[in-house]
Amino acid sequence: MRQQRGQQVTVNPDEVKQIVRNANYELLVRQAEVWGVELERQGLRMAQIRRVFGEVKRLTMRWEPIRLRMLRPKLAYIASRAGRGGQMLRDILTPGIDAVFDETSDDAEQQQRFKVLADFFEALLAYFYAAERQGGRGQ
Repeated sequence: MRQQRGQQVTVNPDEVKQIVRNANYELLVRQAEVWGVELERQGLRMAQIRRVFGEVKRLTMRWEPIRLRMLRPKLAYIASRAGRGGQMLRDILTPGIDAVFDETSDDAEQQQRFKVLADFFEALLAYFYAAERQGGRGQ
């Protein structure tokens, strides 16, 4: 799904929450493509996105809910430093983190939701990387 040049791409927090809560992989792939390309277009750098992704990958190996909660301040920092791309990354991942910890979810459900969030972030990174390789910024 390609975005037309000049078309405004926005993040709908409810879509992110739907992806995580319902393990909606069809929506996950569709939105990861749209938002991954837009993150690249907005000037986010690979090092900035990889810093957060590295922490998410560590959490897939050893689940520590407090570490996931601590990603929120990291995302706020990136948003303050990385301009619109960093703000968009924060706007994408923060609702996903919130969805993992909904009051209705027990630890097993939190882990399952986190797996979906990690898959979503991995897909987002893949599309970001592909956009970066296909022609650079703003193409």
